[in-house]
Amino acid sequence: MHASSEPRSNAPSSESRLDAVAALLDTIRNQGRSRLFEHEVYAVIERAGGIDPPRHVFWSAHTDWPREAAAQLPGRKSVLKLVSPDVIHKTEADAVRIVSREAGDAQQEARRLIAEHERTARVEGVLLVEFVEGASPGFGHELFVGIRSTREFGPVIAAGLGGVDTEYLAQAMRPGLSAAKAVAGEISVDEFLSLFRRTAAYAILSGEARGHRRIVSDEELRRCFEAFLSLARRFCTESGSGEPRLAELEVNPFAFRDDRLVPLDGRGRLGSVARSSAPRPLARIPALLEPESIAVLGVSATSMNLGRVVLGNILACGFPRERLAVIKEGCDAIDGVACVAGLAKLTRPLDLLVVAAPAPQLPALIRETADSGRVRSAILIPGGAGETTGSEGLRAAVADAIRSARTRPEGGPVFLGPNCLGVRSEPGRYDTFFVPRHKLPAPDVTAARPVARVALLSQSGAFIITRLSNLEVLRPALAISVGNQADLTLSDFVHVLTPREDLDVIAVYAEGFCPLDGAAFIRAAAAATKAGKLVILYKAGRTQAGRSAAAGHTAAIAGDYDVCQAAAAEVGVLVVDTFKEFEQVLELAAAFHRVPVRGRRIGAVTNAGYEAVGMADTIRGPRYQVQMAPLSEGPRERLAEILAGLKLSHLVNPANPLDLTPMAGEDAYESCARVLLDCDEVDALVVCVVPLTPALKSTAAELADSAALPQRLPRLLREHRKPLVFVVDCGPLYDPLALAVRAAGIPVFRSSDQAIRSLGHYLDHRVSGA
Repeated sequence: MHASSEPRSNAPSSESRLDAVAALLDTIRNQGRSRLFEHEVYAVIERAGGIDPPRHVFWSAHTDWPREAAAQLPGRKSVLKLVSPDVIHKTEADAVRIVSREAGDAQQEARRLIAEHERTARVEGVLLVEFVEGASPGFGHELFVGIRSTREFGPVIAAGLGGVDTEYLAQAMRPGLSAAKAVAGEISVDEFLSLFRRTAAYAILSGEARGHRRIVSDEELRRCFEAFLSLARRFCTESGSGEPRLAELEVNPFAFRDDRLVPLDGRGRLGSVARSSAPRPLARIPALLEPESIAVLGVSATSMNLGRVVLGNILACGFPRERLAVIKEGCDAIDGVACVAGLAKLTRPLDLLVVAAPAPQLPALIRETADSGRVRSAILIPGGAGETTGSEGLRAAVADAIRSARTRPEGGPVFLGPNCLGVRSEPGRYDTFFVPRHKLPAPDVTAARPVARVALLSQSGAFIITRLSNLEVLRPALAISVGNQADLTLSDFVHVLTPREDLDVIAVYAEGFCPLDGAAFIRAAAAATKAGKLVILYKAGRTQAGRSAAAGHTAAIAGDYDVCQAAAAEVGVLVVDTFKEFEQVLELAAAFHRVPVRGRRIGAVTNAGYEAVGMADTIRGPRYQVQMAPLSEGPRERLAEILAGLKLSHLVNPANPLDLTPMAGEDAYESCARVLLDCDEVDALVVCVVPLTPALKSTAAELADSAALPQRLPRLLREHRKPLVFVVDCGPLYDPLALAVRAAGIPVFRSSDQAIRSLGHYLDHRVSGA
């Protein structure tokens, strides 16, 4: 029978408690089992210092009834639970009974319970548990806490409202509200308790929610979380100690008695845990991003194949021809670039090799690259190297070749890809994106528009080029397509990009992380935000369908979306939910990272009533909350004077949002926008136009007029250190208007509600992180 714990003042040390857990897990492993029985879960978390479980007795079906021990259980009733490795959800399986303490009742019911299930399940016995008096089961009166080992993030911890409502609440509520989730290795117990305090679960359990009273203390919650975190760090990570590893451990639910946690059910499982790959020689990544010398392998001398397109794009960026080579036998030169018969024929060290040969050649080429001893980095462009059915063997061969390269002096070359577009580097003056230049113009060193202090980092090459096409005037300093991450990973690049002084923003599209690289990414992102960078993240694979699609795209195994977004947001990453939001927030960040953001109060000027209403309706969203700035008497009077002078006062109320009506021309827009930007109560301004009105110069033929808005709005932006965005909600006829404003450095949206959502999210994030 379970005995009560000793007083806490006499409790053993943390390490000795965990050593006792290790001994118990070793016993379970030696019995040939992976699943923990409920009473073993109780023992694990009690030994870790987390709970005082209810009194209980385990009766093995192969032994005599424990009459004396059963008689010592307190109370008038007992709970009987079937113990079987095949029955996980005992309530749903009708494997739980509540019986009276009268002589013989428990024994008879226990035998009946075994008889009902022994034909369909392996039955080990029955657990007799004291009936917990005073605990109020049901919604709002139960808690779940669990840990598990994940492939991408290592050990993670979660806590929220427990019982049968857990899964429903997780699906029905937005992330972070139903439960607190975190990477156990990256968070302290006090930080996790703080995270839990933001959930609906805490509001209910602490009595903050209307109609509820506090039923557990913060100190009790902290004690529980500390036990689970210590278990996660010791047993959910690879240690090399030979101790059994916990794949998962969960109590669902905890009930509450006298403000203390009491477990009513639990499960756990032993299993393997993820191991990270060998460290990469990250000091070689600068040679990849800004190479002094480049060679391209896989260039056709007779046709415009992929390698030939890459060669042409590198030349178009202004990379010096004399520092560029083609690896090819039997040719002297292609497109004026000298050919070298093979890697072994290189006479000088090579910063970057671009491999555009067929995928089956990759393992041999990787080994040849490493064996040459002259190549610092390589981009592996070919697809079909692990992301498609049937290419698993090739993926393994590529991995073996890279592992072999790591044994070379200084770790060998670093490899980007395969299945990637490679890199477009403004400071490096090269572009390996194999898109014809007339379809996606390559960086032009003579271009007038400035290079944006932005790095785009994506597993999907198509995601990068569509963002670049949509944001046609954005020139990111770096655009990096990582593909299958056979060697270099997302976290590697965030780590290397963080200290760069030419970057303010690192925008990441992630489908899945390499083993434990999710946790490394969180650490790298935390360091980036502390260094003053803005990290933007779109994490794909949030549904099973999305995870399956990602696995077939870049060999990504897309893991826990909610864990990723929670952990990323906690370290200051701006997490977005849609492709369009990614694009819009990126444009805002590129324009305004060095512009002060003083608050969340938005001013808006439009010539359409529906936009004024729609913007006011969109000031609150799942990840942000802003407000339409209430105007004081001074700005309202100035607006009234302007409207009167323009003979619009009988049509327009001097308010925010300001609906100027279709009668307003450019003078009204500029004057009223200036008033809003001048006043202290406005932190950012949205200027919206429905351009079909004859009062505005809005067609392509009219835009050169000095009175047109594309000439006026940049003046306002220069004169006021506040974010200013533009909205034109109309069709292709007005694309030149949008392009002209965007080219002047002002972010452009094609609907006012999208503008408020993305601007609101950006402002809220900037203010929250200030």
